[in-house]
Amino acid sequence: MRRLVWNELLPKDRYLVRMARPISFAETGFVTQLYLPIIGVESYSLYQLLVHGVQEKSGAATEGTHRSLMLTTSLSLDKLLDARERLEAIGLVEVRRRENQQRDYYYEYLVKPPLTPAEFFADYVLSLMLLNKIENIRFQQLRQQYADVLGSGLDQEYSIVENVTKDFHEVFQSLKPSELEVKKGSERELFLTEMETSFPQAALKSNYEAQVNHPLSVSSLRLYLPDNADSSKVLDGKSMELLYQLCHFYQLDSWGMGQELRDWTLYKSDRSLDGEVLRKRLVQRYTEDKLYRNNLVPTSGEDEWGPGRLPEPGSEAFVRACRLLSPLALLERVVGGRVSKVFLERAETLVFADGLQAEVVNALILHTLASMQMELPKAYMETIRDSWKAKRIATVDEAVKQILERADQRAQTQEKAKGSKKESSPVRRNGRAILQDKLPASVEWQREQEKNGEPSAKGKLISDDPELSKMLESLRKKQKGG
Repeated sequence: MRRLVWNELLPKDRYLVRMARPISFAETGFVTQLYLPIIGVESYSLYQLLVHGVQEKSGAATEGTHRSLMLTTSLSLDKLLDARERLEAIGLVEVRRRENQQRDYYYEYLVKPPLTPAEFFADYVLSLMLLNKIENIRFQQLRQQYADVLGSGLDQEYSIVENVTKDFHEVFQSLKPSELEVKKGSERELFLTEMETSFPQAALKSNYEAQVNHPLSVSSLRLYLPDNADSSKVLDGKSMELLYQLCHFYQLDSWGMGQELRDWTLYKSDRSLDGEVLRKRLVQRYTEDKLYRNNLVPTSGEDEWGPGRLPEPGSEAFVRACRLLSPLALLERVVGGRVSKVFLERAETLVFADGLQAEVVNALILHTLASMQMELPKAYMETIRDSWKAKRIATVDEAVKQILERADQRAQTQEKAKGSKKESSPVRRNGRAILQDKLPASVEWQREQEKNGEPSAKGKLISDDPELSKMLESLRKKQKGG
């Protein structure tokens, strides 16, 4: 089934390519040997196309449309987007959407260099992904190809090291302060200013460090495990999935999670991880403000919502917040700081006990806060949770659809209630309701018959009955206010 991408990207959309820093010939080889088996030919071709699209001499940006990329790569729009997203996920491309005041926009692609072979093989996830793709013999050949036996032997045999590198000022002693001084308003200052304005340089960084964006480095987590933990059980299967979820929820990196995994009480008698104990520990550690958290979770700083202000359901800000933020980060933004243990446990239970997707939990939290005056009643949330689970709501888009449909139904019910209330509202005089006396139903029916010129079955009129005539006259006087 082909992916529908027209609401995400169009062939006419413009793009601009930049480089984080120049990419060497050797680094191009790293991408070919190490990354190609993981990302596939389509993503590899797109990466090479973007790299060579930037001007080689200056690193200046180049511009084009996605239609040109489709024609050059012979890829349909959905396959082109899939190829780009694989490059994003593995850390070779960063995508930004730029827009001006006239709502004219283009996509900016920042091309990044790959990891070095040593960094690549040290990363547990990437190393195993490559091994799964190329199997043992080819993996061994690559390890041998990028090995440094002489350098490793030198480090081991000659372990006493002294840095004898000369400092800049030790070599350039003749440099005088007057040579570095540029006076204000001087001809030299005007010349340098003109150069900056007329010939802006590409934003290349010689000290840029390549990195891949996944929250956990499994190889580093092994170093933190105590003696009563079996790494093959702790860092495998469901335990690993739980660790990834906890890192996203609490915004923990490898080091922060490693500090928690040091505790020997987290492990069962079979040396596996006790997930329930770890969850309770993290709740307590957060409450006591003892978690080692990072601030790498993206925030929507440009969105005008925060304490006391919630994004409208279905708005771009609502969807962005649900997709980018963890439930805890979203609550912290709503309350303007650390959240209470009650709020934390509400969100934590929805993710880890009820098994809802994080973006669906965010939508449920925002909907509940908006509906219940910034409170999170347990019963109310459980009712919505059960309804959404029964309807198999798995994405924020599906959750938003349910929220809007529920709002429409509530509005229609209120309109009907107002209409019926208006019809049955009592007569008022001077702001007070006047109780209305009513004739018996049989008498009302007879009055209608007489108005239509039809006599009753007995042939008598209401005026023939003194008691009914008196009651009718009394009712008329009350209605007139007499």
